[in-house]
Amino acid sequence: MRPLFCLVLATLCQVLPFNFAARAEPVQLANTESFALTSDLVDDTFFIKVAYPRDYETSGKRYPVLYVTDAETNFGALQYVVQRLAKDRLIPELIVVGIAYDTGYDEFYRLRARDLRPSIPDDPELDLGGRPDEGEAEQFADFLRHELIPHVDASYRTVAGDRAYYGHSYGGLFGVWSLMYESDLFNRYVILSPSLWWGELWYGRPRTSHGYHILPRRAETDGTPETDARVFVASGELEPRIDELQQIWVDAIRPRLDPSVTMRDLIYENETHRTIFGRGVMDGFRFAYGED
Repeated sequence: MRPLFCLVLATLCQVLPFNFAARAEPVQLANTESFALTSDLVDDTFFIKVAYPRDYETSGKRYPVLYVTDAETNFGALQYVVQRLAKDRLIPELIVVGIAYDTGYDEFYRLRARDLRPSIPDDPELDLGGRPDEGEAEQFADFLRHELIPHVDASYRTVAGDRAYYGHSYGGLFGVWSLMYESDLFNRYVILSPSLWWGELWYGRPRTSHGYHILPRRAETDGTPETDARVFVASGELEPRIDELQQIWVDAIRPRLDPSVTMRDLIYENETHRTIFGRGVMDGFRFAYGED
């Protein structure tokens, strides 16, 4: 009997995982839904994820909206953070709108580079030497302005004009660029580890900087027309050069901010490009929805 029992047990161990896998269903987060939205302006289809407060269906209330890029990787975590902060009354209840692509890993990184990097400005001081570094953030901003935001406002009970943005890395770059050049989109910004090195020249490997960082340099003269906004920007001290470029940008743009714009900038000790998320979003959302 003992050998027969062992044989049956071994057979079950081999078969059951395959049966379980065949029956597996994707995880569905509570109080969420998703839809595809085809953009004529970007000429692509986006996969939009929406999270709303638990009592949304019965409350009759309107809610501010938080727009999130890179929702493939961060949507579930951000939904949880927003719920925890709202439960402790540290921020209001929010509708979270995540912008994703519903595609594979490599294609996701190609598309986020397309949408979150601006095009290279026409500037005689800047010659990329044919490097394919240009993005299409201008078209992506138009998608937000003319297609996604109107769709969300028409489909959900939103507070008109109360729109926040969260972005990290290239998403942080888009946040900085939006604050400077697309300031009608949002009035609250949580920007983590912005890739302000974007636009440098690469002469093979290793990289050689030509000292021209587009947005930090442009901030010295362009500033931002933004008014009545709250801006939180942070990076980690263990991020190569991102923290330094953040400080250069902050120092350049702060004197040019309208008095109605409140900015807080932080460089966290002992945090990297990937570990900054926890502290950054907790502090960032509390500041963005604060009143001090």
